[in-house]
Amino acid sequence: MTKIKLCGLRSIEDVMVATDARADYIGFVLAKSKRQVTLQQVQYMLSLLRDQYVVVPEPVLVLVDQSEEEIATICATLGVSHVQLCGAETPEMCSRLRTQHGLTVWKAWGVRGTNEDHELARYVGNVDAILLDTYKTGTHGGTGHPFQWTAIDDVRYVVDNTPLIIAGGLQVGTVTSLISQYHPFAVDVSSGIETEMTGEKDPIKMHAFVKAARSESHVS
Repeated sequence: MTKIKLCGLRSIEDVMVATDARADYIGFVLAKSKRQVTLQQVQYMLSLLRDQYVVVPEPVLVLVDQSEEEIATICATLGVSHVQLCGAETPEMCSRLRTQHGLTVWKAWGVRGTNEDHELARYVGNVDAILLDTYKTGTHGGTGHPFQWTAIDDVRYVVDNTPLIIAGGLQVGTVTSLISQYHPFAVDVSSGIETEMTGEKDPIKMHAFVKAARSESHVS
């Protein structure tokens, strides 16, 4: 069954809605972004969440080009074991984070739809999953736009059995089609569960996205 990650959460209300909606993962962006939160904010949100719920979604920290030591320290401080690395982190570094620090490592990749995507082969065996997002020069994801899904099969050929997480402009109206066609390990959404006016997370969209993705997963 396809897992669901709701990303870019910035308030205790966001994480409580995600928990009530039964998302599998909740994402916190610690890298520079309009959705960036501080380590202290994440610590506060997770503390309240863990106090109020017996079962909570697995938190995932979204990071860009931080050192191995920094990542390990942040994870230990927050009691978090999942990281999504969106910079130029090497396969060797990803491997050490897994083997020496016990972390679950997802490597984000902006899909080019060209031979450049073959570089992902270097990460096979060094990461737990690869997150496919939309490529845009000068960004590290979070564009709010989809990539050509036909590239998913090409990437699968390159990365063998490495689990794939699909991001990039997913919405309630598109996630069911994605899951039915490609059956990814997980789907990741941020802009698709936000209000158009303020960019804040929309509880109705959050619940609807999880319901749609979960429903298609059961059908598939």
